[in-house]
Amino acid sequence: MNDVLNVVNLDAFYGKAQILFGLNFSVKKGEIVSLIGRNGVGKTTLLKAIMNISVSKRGKVFLNGHDITSLPTHAIASKGIAYMPDYAGLIPGVSVLDNFRLAFGKKSVDLDFAYQVYPEVKSLLDRRADSLSGGERKIVGLLRTFLMNPSVLLVDEPTEGVSPIIASRIYSIITRMKESGLSVLLVEQGIRYKILSQIAERFLVMVNGKIVLETTSDRLGQEIDQIRKYLAVGGET
Repeated sequence: MNDVLNVVNLDAFYGKAQILFGLNFSVKKGEIVSLIGRNGVGKTTLLKAIMNISVSKRGKVFLNGHDITSLPTHAIASKGIAYMPDYAGLIPGVSVLDNFRLAFGKKSVDLDFAYQVYPEVKSLLDRRADSLSGGERKIVGLLRTFLMNPSVLLVDEPTEGVSPIIASRIYSIITRMKESGLSVLLVEQGIRYKILSQIAERFLVMVNGKIVLETTSDRLGQEIDQIRKYLAVGGET
């Protein structure tokens, strides 16, 4: 598999405060990489740094071999990276269908994939986004990003605050997206690592703005004690 996303020697800052320190990793085509760590260690900052949202940075970010480090956010999105923040990124005052239309860029939107992986969405199309439950909002947000036809999806804590049943549903949808060739960088706190190991090929563990461990799903059982220790370590925001 070829690398689709490459992050090289990445530092990130809010003002003068350095949050990320020398990060190096890649995501291959059709691969799910899960970045896990406690709250406040810099996971969301990494996604924002890739997208150039409210963060200054040093280092390089490459998409399909092209340097996108200094591009504005809208240009990065147009080149094929979609970002779903932890609040799902929906526009609250409009319908689910209009959220889909805005993502697709056309009034007529192809919802075949959405209907396949989440048939319940048919009954949600006329609902305002701010009337959805937490789980519905996360799933609709995921489907919305897929309609942008990205090559890479950055997802920030898609299962935070939802039940285990909904979490499994969300991971199932992400897996279906991956099967279409999509590459995924999936950020989680790590409490669902057993489920994550069933969908992610690789894991990155972050502590205090640094990637301290990289492992594969096959080796997760051997590394789990060390990962638990890392997840018990707090960090600065």
